[in-house]
Amino acid sequence: MRDNPWKRSTGIKRATAVKVAIPAMVFALAGAGCSSTGSTGGGDQANPTTSVGASAKASLKGSVFGVDAAGPPREGGQLVFGMEGEPEGVDPTRYAFSQSGHMVASSVFDPIVTLDEDGNAKPFLAKSFEPNADAKEWTFTIEPGVIFHDGTKLTPEVVKQNLDAYKASLITGAALEPVTSVTTSGDDKVIVKLSRSVRTFPALLTAQAGYMLHPSMLTNADYVRKPLGTGPFVFDSEVKGSYWKLKKNQSYWRKGLPHLEAIEFRPIPDSSERVDKLVQGEIDMIHVARPEQVADLRTKEAKRIEFNGGDEAMLDLNTSKPPFDNRNARLAVASATDAESWRRDQGGNVYGPANSPFAPGQLGYLEDNGYPKFDLNKAKELVAAYEKEAGKKLAFTFLTQQEVDSTAEAQYLVKLYKDAGMDVTVETKPQINLIAAVATGTFEMARFRVFNQTNPDIDAHFWLGRSVKDPISLNFPRFKNQEIDDAIDKARATDDPTVRDESYQTVNKVLGRDVPYIWLGRTAWVLAMSPKVNGAGGAGNGSFQTVGVKSWVGELWKLP
Repeated sequence: MRDNPWKRSTGIKRATAVKVAIPAMVFALAGAGCSSTGSTGGGDQANPTTSVGASAKASLKGSVFGVDAAGPPREGGQLVFGMEGEPEGVDPTRYAFSQSGHMVASSVFDPIVTLDEDGNAKPFLAKSFEPNADAKEWTFTIEPGVIFHDGTKLTPEVVKQNLDAYKASLITGAALEPVTSVTTSGDDKVIVKLSRSVRTFPALLTAQAGYMLHPSMLTNADYVRKPLGTGPFVFDSEVKGSYWKLKKNQSYWRKGLPHLEAIEFRPIPDSSERVDKLVQGEIDMIHVARPEQVADLRTKEAKRIEFNGGDEAMLDLNTSKPPFDNRNARLAVASATDAESWRRDQGGNVYGPANSPFAPGQLGYLEDNGYPKFDLNKAKELVAAYEKEAGKKLAFTFLTQQEVDSTAEAQYLVKLYKDAGMDVTVETKPQINLIAAVATGTFEMARFRVFNQTNPDIDAHFWLGRSVKDPISLNFPRFKNQEIDDAIDKARATDDPTVRDESYQTVNKVLGRDVPYIWLGRTAWVLAMSPKVNGAGGAGNGSFQTVGVKSWVGELWKLP
């Protein structure tokens, strides 16, 4: 039986909250011992970053509870991480990653670019990056001496192969839509040409389209469950539904890392079970976003990092087919959704309010963007208007995750919709199947959670009409609007924070007016760990709750 540090006196107290400005940054743990003794990131530290161009999410706060052990990191040991779902495969060119997919992937792969503590792009596997005068061409200089887990060298040609694969991928192509060509120069240069000016282009490589894969993964689908990268941990074995086991990369290019000998990722879909197993000492570390479990962890003497302004919780409405190709149908659902009561009754007041993908303090945020208020009588009027136009009842299927809490939440919302006169059926799927259904457009309404990047340029492909493709689209509602596309292009082409803010406010207003999304709230993420675990959030972009790469994984260490 595993030793349970929760049952011993650890000396860990609830620490003073440490505020951070944005979700895509370090939540460095208070106290000594949270940095590695070696390199803390790739690239030239003097290299300029690409700026967000305005204040980040200043009102969003990350809080640290508990402190790291004093002294240098301890080498060795294994960490068991409880994740919320099972990655279908760990190949970012073939699968839309969930949070769990990113946790495994970011242990095996390194990013070419990461984010600094201010949410700006900085080099990682790239040693530096530089634009030309109009930012239509970017030159990346590759870090020397980096090798894949099998000894293959990371060369400019391999980086080109990766970027070409991401550009061609149905999953990631939308993120790299501006890219027209990728070429190499000399022994260390990669040159990316764009169709239009994108002043923050490297930031687009800090999410899923930035992992560097072994060339074999780009041509052989057998590697989707046997990933091969340059990251701190090497794939060892996996059993579907049970675990992914990784072992230390003995030849890692970031000297002195990783500290752990191994990491085991276990899919535990039930959030309550994850918390119980952590407290009982069966696992070492978890992430949770369900409000019930966030509230539960707040009552325990848990070492944790809590972030109260991550993804937006929402309902995606498929605008490409009935009934939600009709604006009155979408407005009816929005008017019937009592999000404030949902946050109180279902969310335990853990979630914050949301009316768009833009958080307070972020470019594009508006306190009032025109998004409908809860009004059941208005919802009934809109249902009647839809039925008169369509000649049929407003009926749809509500798709949600196959989990007890998710089903209860759906039933709560369905009652509101039925009170407004809608006919709603609830369907549940495992997380990976739900993501697949939404990405392929085989849904009508789906519960989803996304949009947490500090720089909206990184999330913008989710809103671009150009992103609507078949069979897979990351514009999940499949909502096309030229005003949005033009505003995003204008924002990306300038460094002027006023112009960028106004452009994303335009996006915000259109989303509020035409409601392809139903907003429930802004999630709270908790990364909780045994008192033995140290070093979480220790690297440049270390934001555990983002969908981007988590370069702090190699810096984790554990007391015996």
